[in-house]
Parts: sequence; structure tokens; C-alpha cells
Amino acid sequence: MTVLRESPWYQEILQEGVARGIQQERRGSLERILKLRFSEIPSEISVSIQSLTLEQLEELMATALTVNSLDEFSQNLPN
Repeated sequence: MTVLRESPWYQEILQEGVARGIQQERRGSLERILKLRFSEIPSEISVSIQSLTLEQLEELMATALTVNSLDEFSQNLPN
């Protein structure tokens, strides 16, 4: 088992899993921020959030805290 844990292949899979977990947590946090600020969020925004990278999610979390409306937020979503 130790040999497996030390293998580069195992480490790569582990890092990918951690990155996916962080990305999923950021998606959830962004949606919670939007729901707290604006009540319900349209499904189009929720679907768009699911395809964002970690970097995009982090940028949009700051945006979600400063915009005045969901329309304004949606204008900042990447195409």
C-alpha cells in the first residue's frame, strides 16, 4: 500500500480529486451567496456555475458580494 501511495500516478489522481472537491465547494459557496443576497437564483445561472473553473468561481464570488442584482451578476458570467 505504501508503494502505491508513493507512486506519481496515485499522487496525480489524489490531486485531481482534491481539486474537484475544492471546485465543488466553491460552486456551492457561490450559489449560497447568491441565494442569501437575492433569494432564488434562476436555473440558467446555476447551470452556468456548474461549468466554471476554480479561478472563475473565485472571481465570481467577489462579484456576487458586490453586484446589486442577479442581472448584473449574470453579465459577469463567462460565455
